[in-house]
Amino acid sequence: MNSEEYLIVIEPTETGFSSYSPDLPGCITVGETVEQTRENMREAIELYIEELMEAGEDVPVPGKIGDQVDSIGVSVMHGGTYITFIPFETVHARSA
Repeated sequence: MNSEEYLIVIEPTETGFSSYSPDLPGCITVGETVEQTRENMREAIELYIEELMEAGEDVPVPGKIGDQVDSIGVSVMHGGTYITFIPFETVHARSA
């Protein structure tokens, strides 16, 4: 894992999937498919970072929790949970 990527957890729900990032408290989203949920999360992170910057707050850098995950991309974990990463530079640059 690149240390400059936010860890994203995507979990199945009754109507599709939900997603959050342990690095970004309160930044969550949903979608009908894993792909849609991942894209929605990318947009949610962009808005989250944009709001932090407008408020003059520090933007959290990606944490080390993802170092425990061996692959980059989308990995299926136990119970249908997906782990994926979104590059910090991508969302930070779009929000700047």
